[in-house]
Amino acid sequence: MPAKPTHAIVAVTDRCNARCDMCDIWKRKPSEEMPPELYERLPGSLIEINVTGGEPLLRGDLAQVIRAMRRAAPRARIVLSTNGLLPSRLGDLLRAQDDIAVRVSIDAIGDLHDSIRGVKGTYEKALESLEVARQHGVKDLGVCATMSKQNVQAVADVQRYAAAHGLSFTITTTHSSSVFFGDQVAKQPDKHLAVEELTRIESNFYASTRVKDWFKGYFVEGLIDMLRGQPRRISCRAGLDFFYLDPEGNVYPCHLWDVSMGNIKTATYEEIIAANQATLQQVAKCTRNCWMTCTVAPEMRRQLPKYAIKVLLAKLRHLLGGKNP
Repeated sequence: MPAKPTHAIVAVTDRCNARCDMCDIWKRKPSEEMPPELYERLPGSLIEINVTGGEPLLRGDLAQVIRAMRRAAPRARIVLSTNGLLPSRLGDLLRAQDDIAVRVSIDAIGDLHDSIRGVKGTYEKALESLEVARQHGVKDLGVCATMSKQNVQAVADVQRYAAAHGLSFTITTTHSSSVFFGDQVAKQPDKHLAVEELTRIESNFYASTRVKDWFKGYFVEGLIDMLRGQPRRISCRAGLDFFYLDPEGNVYPCHLWDVSMGNIKTATYEEIIAANQATLQQVAKCTRNCWMTCTVAPEMRRQLPKYAIKVLLAKLRHLLGGKNP
């Protein structure tokens, strides 16, 4: 059967105007960026595309890039991930391309966020970007936080801020990747403190009346499992249901895998997958035990009835005062 991936992270540029402590993309020499029309080569089966970078809003032709993605995958939910430093450019984009979701990175409240992102005023700019998105009628709007050594006890505050302002909230922890974040082992949060903070975040999600938040609570349980060294609770189908595309068009099973399978400028995704069956077998045996939304969400969606039951049971356990195993 032909490959039919449903989710993708698409980095449209390596350029970045932040200096984040837990990411080294900004330290790289920017690579060549694909022109907008080549994004029409994305698989039509995609139902979610995370447009990221670097900082994607640094591309002056981002509206054209997104229109090309829309032509390639008309059913896809397109999510712009931004550091929020360019609110005026965000407004320009939303005037040109208004059917997208927006996620703004906020890692802590106030000055600590600025310290993590390495640019003074980043927090206020992030809030301004959220307001710009609201003014342009973006309904699918939220914040995302990365837990690192610096903010390990400050992320629950961001969750509370998001809830108070009607924003979606997602959380991940620092990961290392030779093709994306760089080596971030020294920036990983203290495991004991991280589990304490994530347990609070998990409880807040399960206390919500929104079913989507219960699924997020289940995801946070998986983060806690990872930090405790427990086996991954959801199988990874990177390369099949999900892939990472870098700015030059190189296709990876995920953005933590360090060997490209091919380039979308010279081959279709189906051709790339057909030529990389051995790689997919290696990916299936990956022992990295990472836990990221990009590979968890596609599998939960693929087997929704199964995981809906698991999430419901986790919610009931929370109501009854039970603890994670």
